[in-house]
Amino acid sequence: MPENEPLGAVRRWRHPNALAGRPGAFWIGPLAAANLALLVAAWFLPIMTLTRFWFWSDRVSLWETAVGLLEQGEILLFLIVAGFSMVFPAAKLLAAGWVWARVDAASGGGHRAVRLMEALGRWSMIDVFVAALIVVAVKVSLVADVGVHSGIYVFAAAAAGSIALMAWIGRALRRAAAGA
Repeated sequence: MPENEPLGAVRRWRHPNALAGRPGAFWIGPLAAANLALLVAAWFLPIMTLTRFWFWSDRVSLWETAVGLLEQGEILLFLIVAGFSMVFPAAKLLAAGWVWARVDAASGGGHRAVRLMEALGRWSMIDVFVAALIVVAVKVSLVADVGVHSGIYVFAAAAAGSIALMAWIGRALRRAAAGA
């Protein structure tokens, strides 16, 4: 790395040939970090309000849903909800950040990263599907009325942003591998 390169000390954390140093892909990392923050916020924002018998009302978040399932001993449902609405989306965004900063985009690692990003992208909407299932499962109940809140929209926005980032990283890695 040339000594006169600006921010040389800051760039030590990234691979010299990573997407982070390419002009067309610079914003992937910051957007992945912002998307991760949006995702975490969505976990704690209320996704719905349950009203039972017109006078009991509970606001529910994804976090509270997962914890409630665990406390009730519903381990399989807990693993599905926590895995596909919390762990998997966060891991996907962390993997995107790692690929953006640390993978040599023009090497064999770049080719493997393209396959990884495409494989992760195929599973992208499962997180939204799990949240939608929670809402639908409660709506089907005869004793509760459900009102949807901002958390579900923030969660869907984070999922859509994640899909866009996966596609952007895939295109950028393919371009880098082709030498463009």
